[in-house]
Amino acid sequence: MTKTFSQHAVDKINSIMNDHSNHVGSQLKIGNPTKYKNHISSDCITMAIWVLKYSFEKLGKLNSSKRVGGLGEKGTELAKYLINTHNWKGVYYNPDINHPSDGLGEHIASYYNQVKKSCTYSVSRVPISNTLINYNPSKNKVTTYLNLTKKKDADYNTFANIPFGLGMSSGGRHVWLYSKEFVYESHWEKEAGDGLYTKTQLKMFPWLSGIIVVPPDTHNLLTITSTNCK
Repeated sequence: MTKTFSQHAVDKINSIMNDHSNHVGSQLKIGNPTKYKNHISSDCITMAIWVLKYSFEKLGKLNSSKRVGGLGEKGTELAKYLINTHNWKGVYYNPDINHPSDGLGEHIASYYNQVKKSCTYSVSRVPISNTLINYNPSKNKVTTYLNLTKKKDADYNTFANIPFGLGMSSGGRHVWLYSKEFVYESHWEKEAGDGLYTKTQLKMFPWLSGIIVVPPDTHNLLTITSTNCK
């Protein structure tokens, strides 16, 4: 049976996570090129591009593989390309839209000022089709005039079945990968064996708002809340 994009992507994620002894964070390699001359440079967007390019190539879409490689420094433009050209869908995530545990207003504003009003994310206006919100609400108030947020488990539990997605936070400044409830990251300041690659439950992920764009082979599983902008 022919594998889907998501299946190829998961294969590549597992390959990276299980075999990376000669990888190093890109900032370390820049800082000490002699020490790390035989190491492969890695960081958050590089890891994502590896997975996307591999998956497109496995499907025989070489032009698409080349295109995503060229968008490697433009996270939100990469998301828009996948949505507009390859029919991916954008999902906005935020564990608490009213009281972010880090106290930063950007998480509140990204929902109320943009996603809720225009179904887009960031200044690049990435289209948003679905929302995944309030799955890990804070115990403390940030917005004094709002009640504490009621926890919503249903969408989170449903989305945990999504096999693959490309994640972005802070307007696209940080890029990562998603698979079945877990976030996979590369950290540019780390060595192999010292936290270069990490795996974190989405509900424990410290980047508290952003998007996850998912390929068409996952859309039958995407039965979470839809956006409704007129």
